[in-house]
Amino acid sequence: MRVLPLERGFTYGPVLSRRLGRSLGINILPIERKVCSFNCVYCHYGVTPGATLTPAAEDFPGVGPVLKAVELALRAYPEVESLTFSGNGEPTLHPYFHELVFGVRQLRDRLAPHAQVTLFSNATALHLPQVQAALPWVDVPIMKLDAGDPATFARINRPARGVTFEAVFAHLQALPNCFLQSVLIDGPVTNARGDPLEAWIAAVAEIRPRQVQIYSTDYPVAEESVERVPPFQLRRIAEEVSRRTALDVRPFWVNP
Repeated sequence: MRVLPLERGFTYGPVLSRRLGRSLGINILPIERKVCSFNCVYCHYGVTPGATLTPAAEDFPGVGPVLKAVELALRAYPEVESLTFSGNGEPTLHPYFHELVFGVRQLRDRLAPHAQVTLFSNATALHLPQVQAALPWVDVPIMKLDAGDPATFARINRPARGVTFEAVFAHLQALPNCFLQSVLIDGPVTNARGDPLEAWIAAVAEIRPRQVQIYSTDYPVAEESVERVPPFQLRRIAEEVSRRTALDVRPFWVNP
């Protein structure tokens, strides 16, 4: 199955995001390879060659070039609503993540003070000092949680060696006022029904995030066996989770 190409620059967009409004993407990862601690079955960038928490850092972009690219983009698009760390994998794996977030925050304050600094993360590196130092500078921390039990976590997220569900869950419990994002899928591997769904709901209830955002696979995915959860089912799940947990749960989709 054809998947989306990697981002080829340090910034991309702005794009009109379902959740963030007019979003300027910031890619602080290598442009020639995907770098992630997960190898999710549904990833629209395809498989992760060698998922790891400790990637080789020689081809990571430097702080200066990234901040220069962000400054140029903000001067061209001062109306953006979100400065969004995402890109070709897991942004918190950059060895100078703290310096990058702080630098982007300063640029935001100077050039687009109305915009929010957003981070999309899988929460596997939240224990690292450079990540902990950066989190206070992030306005909207959106953390991934696709499973509520170790078996489903292993089957959907296919984590790097040494990354456990228990550690990720503990990281999320310790992060106040985070947003959770969850990709719900069906097929041979599912988190959208039965025991996996019940376990996920229980985990969400324990974490108590500021908001839960659920969606499915609106783009090509790494594994052809992955099946999309339709909007009517996402809406039904969101209503059920909200009723049972009293949390703000919002479903998102691109195409009906």
